[in-house]
Amino acid sequence: MEKQVVKTSLEEISPLINGCLDNGLDVILTVTGNSMQPLLEHNRDQVVLQKPEASKLKKGDVPLYIRKNGQYVLHRIVAVNEGVYTMLGDAQTVLEKGIKPEQIVAVAKGFYRKGRFIDCNGAVYRCWVSLWWHLRRIRPYLLKSHRIVKKISDGKRAQ
Repeated sequence: MEKQVVKTSLEEISPLINGCLDNGLDVILTVTGNSMQPLLEHNRDQVVLQKPEASKLKKGDVPLYIRKNGQYVLHRIVAVNEGVYTMLGDAQTVLEKGIKPEQIVAVAKGFYRKGRFIDCNGAVYRCWVSLWWHLRRIRPYLLKSHRIVKKISDGKRAQ
């Protein structure tokens, strides 16, 4: 069977996503945007989502949630305070506070990065999350270096 790719907005397919999650099925979506770099690259990596158990979400988890303006976002939980979440994209420095459990649609179970599956419960992944959190003050410099290296390596491939 040949793999088919359909490009659409999350708003359009949210009933399908919710139906799958409610029936215990995982949903795999291609990541768009750069807010979760360097772990997840735009249009390259996929996230495997499952139905969240809001009371069990914790620091380090990566939920898909809906902002008050209707935008779907995939960011990491960096704090939980009285059941309300603070989020931060891995490539960002500004915290997004006040995310309520009812805004959360799904939570990442794992990722396909460059075609290889990374389990969110794996020891190596959890170690990386901890390290990245501790490096948050120098993230802008690390990310700028990452982009320069990526641009150079992409340029070499094009030649």
